[in-house]
Amino acid sequence: MSKVILDKNDMASFLSEYKQTFNSLITSTKRENQDQILNRKGLAEYFHVSPNSIDEWVNLGMPYALLGKTKRFSTKSALKWVHEHEVTKPTKKRPIRIVNE
Repeated sequence: MSKVILDKNDMASFLSEYKQTFNSLITSTKRENQDQILNRKGLAEYFHVSPNSIDEWVNLGMPYALLGKTKRFSTKSALKWVHEHEVTKPTKKRPIRIVNE
């Protein structure tokens, strides 16, 4: 097993960078988990789909709010709606038969 020995300055630098990286990860995770209000294009980017897909989802019943003539979407509501409409594709494989001999 190898050991790394750092002097006080290197250790302080390492801890500072580690703390900064750790705090950055926590901040980005909190930001990602917060509810955001997005327009159609923003929601499409959020889900990595085309804006036309968002239009199709709206036609299927995805919730939105009208602000004037503009549709706004809550990421929390949109995620909930998507999860409620998940579909499992049936398999075409034949079931496994176990034969006892």
